[in-house]
Amino acid sequence: MKFFVTFAGDLTGQRTTPGGVVHVIEVCRNIQKSGHRVTLFAPDFGKYPHAVPFRIIYVPILRARFLASVSFALNLFLGLAIYILKEGCDVIYENDVMYSLGGVLCAKLFSKKHFMNVHGFSPEEMEMGGHSRFRVKMVEFFQRINYRLSTGLFCVTPYILEKVNGHYKIPKSKMVYIFNGVDAERCRPMERKEVIQTLRLNPEKHYVGFIGYLYPWSGLECLIEAASLVVQQNEKVDFLIVGHGLWGTELEKIAVKFGVRDHFSFTGYQPWETIPLYSNAFDLGVTPYVGEKGVGRYRSSMKTLEYLAAGTPVIITRAEGVSDIVEKARCGMVIPPDNPKALAEAILVLTTHREMRQEMGKLGRELVLAGYTWQHTVNRMLDFINRTTSSS
Repeated sequence: MKFFVTFAGDLTGQRTTPGGVVHVIEVCRNIQKSGHRVTLFAPDFGKYPHAVPFRIIYVPILRARFLASVSFALNLFLGLAIYILKEGCDVIYENDVMYSLGGVLCAKLFSKKHFMNVHGFSPEEMEMGGHSRFRVKMVEFFQRINYRLSTGLFCVTPYILEKVNGHYKIPKSKMVYIFNGVDAERCRPMERKEVIQTLRLNPEKHYVGFIGYLYPWSGLECLIEAASLVVQQNEKVDFLIVGHGLWGTELEKIAVKFGVRDHFSFTGYQPWETIPLYSNAFDLGVTPYVGEKGVGRYRSSMKTLEYLAAGTPVIITRAEGVSDIVEKARCGMVIPPDNPKALAEAILVLTTHREMRQEMGKLGRELVLAGYTWQHTVNRMLDFINRTTSSS
């Protein structure tokens, strides 16, 4: 099959969440690897900095803040139409969109199958992020049309599937829950001594780490408060926060408030190729999503899979989806959300017991290889596409 894939974010990773870039690149790579032909359409914020085995079409945009979205939506529709007429395609796949109908309208106009990845429940996320009610309503308008006209939706957690079904009245028969994946080779276990030396870290320290976009709901305030309890009992524990985002400027102030600034390193944005180094540098990785509105239930946490692929145990707050996987595989510790004391206790247990960390890390790596690589994810997507297309 020939796939036209659309992505509305910045492929350089500077203006969008790194997880979104990883998702679309890995899905395209593995669809192509499965014997299909992929063309990715993305806004021309800048070129993707790594070689890929598929074609990328950079759609012209106006780089003013709101005009970028409007110009991309219009030019995407024109670009898709031109390439469909020139080359044809079988499937249009979109990595969720907030302000565009170009992909789904082209699919309807040219009688093509249309599928969309739904990686969050935007109305609740936008409200927590402080967006205006008007903007939330506008996104709901675009999503309602996209979801209703689409052939099928891939929801990355069961909770998202239920929310889309209830809020937008999308039949469950046209949706499927498919978890995100990880590149198990890129994120493979490495010699920790060499990693520590490469990153210029202190080999005498235990490192607790977080990788990802810094949202207000990432739970890092809870981690900082927990750190103040941890260092009272073990001063050799330090914390590495790898990433950038909305909450980046506030976290250092919070660390100062709790008296643990000297135990925290905030790296800011890091290139894609360095992320496996950090996953291997951590003694344990944390995914401490807040409990507000059950935010963890609609996160298909790629960071957690990257920790596990590196053989690093995790501490994660309880939520449907990823924490269930961790608990069942016994590759980490699951704690209640918004509980600094429970988080501190879990950190102290794992930093104290090396054998426990090693056993959990081994089980985590086995879990990923058994069912959570990107190839597993794409195989499930292709199976749903084939079943949906056949039934149509």
